[in-house]
Amino acid sequence: MAPINLPYYVPTSELPQPLPTNQEIHDSTEQLMGMGGRRLVRIGPYVVKYGTGVNCIEAENMLFVKANSVTDTRVEMSSYIVMEYLEGHTLDFEWGLLSAQQKDGISDQLRGIERHGLLDCMFWTGDDACAPLSGPFNTENGLNEAMCDKATYNNLSPEKVEFYRRAFPVVLRDHAPVFTHGDFQRKNIIIKRISPSTIREVQSSDPEDDTFELAVIDWENAGWYPNYWEFAIALFACGSWKDDWHKWVGRSLDLFLNEFVWMQMLRSELWS
Repeated sequence: MAPINLPYYVPTSELPQPLPTNQEIHDSTEQLMGMGGRRLVRIGPYVVKYGTGVNCIEAENMLFVKANSVTDTRVEMSSYIVMEYLEGHTLDFEWGLLSAQQKDGISDQLRGIERHGLLDCMFWTGDDACAPLSGPFNTENGLNEAMCDKATYNNLSPEKVEFYRRAFPVVLRDHAPVFTHGDFQRKNIIIKRISPSTIREVQSSDPEDDTFELAVIDWENAGWYPNYWEFAIALFACGSWKDDWHKWVGRSLDLFLNEFVWMQMLRSELWS
């Protein structure tokens, strides 16, 4: 893939309507998210993410996945990230309404997304002096060492950190690097219901007959990680395990159960 040059502009002929102006963005009353230095607003067919907390790497990640046939949004990035607005609901919103068969179908679609394989909070300190902690890393062992360094930074027991330094080279090794979403949760999966009656002349009012189009959004944490990372972080994000989403995580992604246990232990200690 050729290097990405910023700012990036989608050809005008491919846009559903002219891009919104800065004033139109700031005047939008349809705010979808506001947190710290970031806002997400809708303007017609576009969603715009902007603010002092917006990192341009998210736009670069979306351009990368689009160029490599991963279902995602169109992007125009200057000092704002302007994206196509996707009709539908988050998978988190729809999950309790789905049958097991529909969950299977969605999981199969997610598994079918081409995966090509570090912005994870594991490597963030907020201290420029610790910048090497976030890589890039030439080897998996370099990443393992950075996780141990983060444990030291977070004041874990030196003896526990030493245990991780002995264990990680044995249990976290020989994993291929793959391009990873990094925040594989239902809130970042948009699904659009398709009733059979919309694609053929069939009258059906049973929601269990619906199929779905889906897209994965929010590529802010994406990057090249060991191939166990997506599964481990997705399972960790199940949180309080109040429903059956964890079953379909294992259907949507390759299983790395041993690696998950180690990541669960470390991450729980870092943020407990």
